[in-house]
Amino acid sequence: MKNDNSTPMSAGEYDKKIANTIPYYEAFNEQTFDVIEQCNFEKIHWLDLGCGTGSLAQAAFDRFENCEFVLVDPAEKMLDIAREKMEGKKVHYYCTDSASIDFQNCFEVVTAIQSHHYMQKEERRKATENVFKALKAGGIYISFENVVSDDASIKSRELSRWGAYQQRHGKSKEESDAHLARCGTDYFPITVEEHMKLLIQTGFAHVHVFWYSYMQMGIYAIK
Repeated sequence: MKNDNSTPMSAGEYDKKIANTIPYYEAFNEQTFDVIEQCNFEKIHWLDLGCGTGSLAQAAFDRFENCEFVLVDPAEKMLDIAREKMEGKKVHYYCTDSASIDFQNCFEVVTAIQSHHYMQKEERRKATENVFKALKAGGIYISFENVVSDDASIKSRELSRWGAYQQRHGKSKEESDAHLARCGTDYFPITVEEHMKLLIQTGFAHVHVFWYSYMQMGIYAIK
């Protein structure tokens, strides 16, 4: 049976199971908000790509007094859960992917948390160009992504270390092995250097890796 989103978890179980899959996932929102606070935006028009169940937006409304959200995800089931969480909030929803959006100079902030590694090279390039176009001048793009080393030995070691984390946090060896086997088959991580090169080639003025752990990276770019 085909899953209802791109992850190996159903939309309904995503919030419950993601923390035992990705190390320090609960820190991603805090790290993102900390970076945004340094920008001192008076009002934040915020586009969240691959928004999933809307957890980032839900937390952002508690952290920032003056923000409006556009939430984008290719999985309708994920958006259904986000709508429940955001009832009564000023949010617009689009069921599509980052490579298909068409916004021009609309947002101070664009985020993509664990979403673009599902894309092949050309689709990722298009998505990054769309992010650049969607941002206002001086706006910031923040992304957390799975990354991979181009050293095969390091890649193998890091996958093994990630699997050990998952098993310490409740997954069976079979479950963690199945998850790691998706790397390069169901999702397509690139290196840190490739991430930075893509952002610079797209036209971003400033690029910085601000967080790194296991095989996940936080990076921001300013237009």
